[in-house]
Amino acid sequence: MEETPLQQKPSPWDVPPQRQKKLRQRRAEKLARRAQYWGERLSAAREIGPEAAAAVTFDRARGELDRLPDGPRERAFEALILAVEQVREKHAQ
Repeated sequence: MEETPLQQKPSPWDVPPQRQKKLRQRRAEKLARRAQYWGERLSAAREIGPEAAAAVTFDRARGELDRLPDGPRERAFEALILAVEQVREKHAQ
């Protein structure tokens, strides 16, 4: 069937993109996969021992902090330093 001037296709600007999944859903799925990955690593490390679990936890913290923009990253580093100091003070005898 040939196109006539009355049967023109709509402009791409008039047709919204058809996404298979919403971006919010894709982000949520990505976060869920990341949480599952770290959960599996942490449970495996706990079977090895507390030092391995601490190493995995610090690896995760470093990865999360590296993804932050500069301003929030500095505040997050300060909060992490404070948390480590509080743990040290609480358990130091």
